[in-house]
Amino acid sequence: MLPWIMWSAILLAPFVVGGTLAFRTARRAGKADRAMRALAARPGWKRIEGRRDGEGRWAGHFPWLLRTVPGFAVTGTLGGHRVTVARRWEPVGRRDMQHWLIVFFEVRGSGPMLRLERHWSAAELNLRFGGDLPYLPMSKNGSAATAERFYASDLPDRLTRFAAPAVSRTDDGVCFLYFPLPEVVDMDKLLKALAGMLPDLAELAAAAAPADEGTPDAAGEAGTGPL
Repeated sequence: MLPWIMWSAILLAPFVVGGTLAFRTARRAGKADRAMRALAARPGWKRIEGRRDGEGRWAGHFPWLLRTVPGFAVTGTLGGHRVTVARRWEPVGRRDMQHWLIVFFEVRGSGPMLRLERHWSAAELNLRFGGDLPYLPMSKNGSAATAERFYASDLPDRLTRFAAPAVSRTDDGVCFLYFPLPEVVDMDKLLKALAGMLPDLAELAAAAAPADEGTPDAAGEAGTGPL
């Protein structure tokens, strides 16, 4: 009897683990959606439907988002910035799904490109980097110097403290992308923390920009006022 029990446990283990992970992912998706519904109920915030959730902009930051499906999304203002928060999902296999959480800040004024790739986001671009490093900093000019400045700052610790998103900064805004879907405990705290990083990201990008490329409008990136 005992050998049959052992073999049954071995055979069923993948299904049990898969079911546990699926349940955990669904619970996190529900929690993120509830946090966004709470935002949508506030003055100045609203829910946005379907592919009007900013897909065109995000594709410029993270092109693989085009293959994902819209979930729940809201938009509003924070510290003078228009902010969009959205969950996107993609089917994996016949039953499973994987989810992304996107936080996009519209930033006034153009500025240099900056990317802070995580291992999973770098893999989407067929890039790899050292497994002992949490981020691969990339800029239009001088990525090695950008990496040195980035790791000499407190940005790695601050980003890691808030679930370590991938980051893309272009002339239309800053996009924070989370994968897998994080445990959203306090959406207010998360958004304020990300908004507080905008000036430091702008400074990092400007330091790595070619001499003939304009610096961003720092005044347009400094606001981190209340929701």
